[in-house]
Amino acid sequence: MSTEEQLTQIKGIDKIKAYYDNNRKMVSYAAIGLIIVAAGIYYYSNYYLPKQESKAQSELFAAERYFRNDSTEKALYGDGQYLGMIDIADQFGSTDAGNMAKYYAGRMLIDKSEFEAALGYLKSAKLSDNFIAASSIILIGDCHSELGDYEKAAKTYMRAADKRDNDVTAPRALLKAATAYEATANYKAGLKALHRLKNDYFNTAPAQDVDRYIALMESRLASQQ
Repeated sequence: MSTEEQLTQIKGIDKIKAYYDNNRKMVSYAAIGLIIVAAGIYYYSNYYLPKQESKAQSELFAAERYFRNDSTEKALYGDGQYLGMIDIADQFGSTDAGNMAKYYAGRMLIDKSEFEAALGYLKSAKLSDNFIAASSIILIGDCHSELGDYEKAAKTYMRAADKRDNDVTAPRALLKAATAYEATANYKAGLKALHRLKNDYFNTAPAQDVDRYIALMESRLASQQ
């Protein structure tokens, strides 16, 4: 290193030292603030969240039992001893169990024709399982369809079909997408969804009448042109 470079380095160190001397109190407060933030993150991740997860899982177990037994009201709103899906979702929404509760709440609110409320829970659910996540997206599409927004429903169904390649959610989503596209007279997009259903999932239940549906959609497209 040349003498000039050494002098430049020394000047830089002197500037840093001078800044610290002039702003000692501010720098100290900033350091303390960073320590407090780091401690808060550590406590939240290692103590608070696991404790919340444990509580939420316990409540979810009881609510799932009511869900499996078709006791919709108790599954949604609780039985006086255990919370229902809505309270679990609202109180423990940052946990895995809380996010599952949002999914369940959305499903059951759809059955009660409360589509706007269902959308709120389903859209906020962060689901790690791609199969359940794809099912949740289909339910979001169902809400849009029931609310008359078929264009948004179709796009949502296609997103569900892309979420996970399987023989359960993907073909169901593609058939629903074709139906929604048909409702908007977008027969070209509907045909694209139907051909994908036929080519990729021909042996699934949703594809049972796909050839007939393709012929119908083609005739509608031809009459449109």
